[in-house]
Amino acid sequence: MRDREEQPRMTAETPVPSRVMAAIPAFNEAANIANVIRGAQAHVDRVVVIDDGSTDLTVERAKGAGADVIRHEVNRGKAYAIMSAFRAANQGDVDLLVLLDGDGQHDPSDIPKLLQPLRENRADVVIGSRFLDIRNPIPFYRTIGQRVLNVATHLGSGLRCSDSQCGYRAMNRSAFSRIRVYETFLHGLAVESEMQFEMARHDLRVAEIPIYVSYDERARRSPVKHGFSVLYRVLVMTSRKWSGKRKLTAVSPVGERSIGEASKSARN
Repeated sequence: MRDREEQPRMTAETPVPSRVMAAIPAFNEAANIANVIRGAQAHVDRVVVIDDGSTDLTVERAKGAGADVIRHEVNRGKAYAIMSAFRAANQGDVDLLVLLDGDGQHDPSDIPKLLQPLRENRADVVIGSRFLDIRNPIPFYRTIGQRVLNVATHLGSGLRCSDSQCGYRAMNRSAFSRIRVYETFLHGLAVESEMQFEMARHDLRVAEIPIYVSYDERARRSPVKHGFSVLYRVLVMTSRKWSGKRKLTAVSPVGERSIGEASKSARN
């Protein structure tokens, strides 16, 4: 009698089937959104565009490209858009979530590289980095500003990352079901730094993957003003962390609630 065929043993590096959703926060991205969606569709099971109060044809073109659309009636900022993405992922049958921008700067063909450490259970969050291996055409003043924000976010959060401000990232359910965003000031422009604080707080495993970023289009807001605004909020978050204080209202995957309610739920 032939021996029964031995079944393959799952290891930490054995990829497992997962349902993947790509979420694209967008505000007036009609010129680029369809191409971003089509690029992402080749690598994920579902694409969701979070339209943050656009006044152009972003919604129509996103739907025309085959994406599901979550619409904010007014512009609420990137932090709210990301938390809407987290809510959609938590409420759906989603194992892995990819976040990428709708302006065409992020190359959807990098999605498999971001997902691989998650599929192999080597990380909970994977961040795309513009400063690893790949030479990106980043203006010098942006590079200096990014380095300053990296250092500030690292010192504040206790978690080191070579590109704290990159919005191109992927995470598993353990991460997107636990991360909470409290910092909605200045339209949540410091949300990437805040997520780094949250990753450290929950002791999530973080990996980085080199990516290429396009800077073909002119920035909509002053990079210098943006950088100083983010730095200010990082300092505020750092002060709150060490003083034990938080904002009164939290934007979470299950909606908005007071910190008191959140603390009570954690104790029960």
